[in-house]
Amino acid sequence: MMITICAGLFLVLACIDMGIKQYIEDDFEENEERKTLVSGIVLRKVYNKGFALNMLDRHPGIIRKCSLAAMAGIFFSDVRLLLERGRFLEKLGMAFASAGAVSNVYDRLARGKVIDYIGLESKNSFFSKLTANLADVYLTAGIVLLALSRVIHKRK
Repeated sequence: MMITICAGLFLVLACIDMGIKQYIEDDFEENEERKTLVSGIVLRKVYNKGFALNMLDRHPGIIRKCSLAAMAGIFFSDVRLLLERGRFLEKLGMAFASAGAVSNVYDRLARGKVIDYIGLESKNSFFSKLTANLADVYLTAGIVLLALSRVIHKRK
């Protein structure tokens, strides 16, 4: 049952982000920005050819190899974890983190870049340039859930 829930969540989350990325790719010009119903949040099309904040963007081979290595590590961690009993919060965290990782790695391998689309409207130029995607949100949520699980299990 737990495997079905985690696998289903993983698939739904990854497909949502990948679907939005495809919509942004097809219907937005690069750096185009559109307001959303949420104040302070905009949709924009930004390509990230590196890791966070375009780190190592001039080294696509390193980016691909590191992404594949990370995905292999995540896959083996997922399989190991899913075969264990209990640990629901940790499994939930891994489902979120894995969905985010798969979506971004797919972009890197298929497109050579990650499509980011969630931006902030801010008077601060640094914050107004930050752009992410749901995969980044999933990764962050997954890491938080994993950390929370570790804190809870240490108290027992």
